[in-house]
Amino acid sequence: MPHSVPARPAMRRNRDERSFGLHPALFVATIAAYLIFLAIMGAAFMNGELVIPFAIFVIYIAMAFGTPQLWARMTEPRGGRFATWGEFLDEGIETGSGKLSGMAAVAQVMTLPVLIVAWGAIVAGIAASV
Repeated sequence: MPHSVPARPAMRRNRDERSFGLHPALFVATIAAYLIFLAIMGAAFMNGELVIPFAIFVIYIAMAFGTPQLWARMTEPRGGRFATWGEFLDEGIETGSGKLSGMAAVAQVMTLPVLIVAWGAIVAGIAASV
């Protein structure tokens, strides 16, 4: 008896494709991770001389994510809508090296931000213990 494999749902093309196929929540989570890192570093090392550099860091993060968002809003709307979180997880994304499942895409996108937060927590812990 042949083994049947359930077919994946076809990707719906009635959506806005201005986010590289990633769900907007991943961008928000990345921004949050960078700001959490800055909060950890600020709590551990903040003094009067670091106020301006930390303000520059926050402005830079806002610019790094805000500028592409503004560019996307300036283009002609292509119609459609963004994928829901469930649709994103079900359908995944297409990458240059092939298709990724939704959870694989989450893991790939969030690995570096999570490691940066962990590194900041470790550095702050070491600084507090010496």
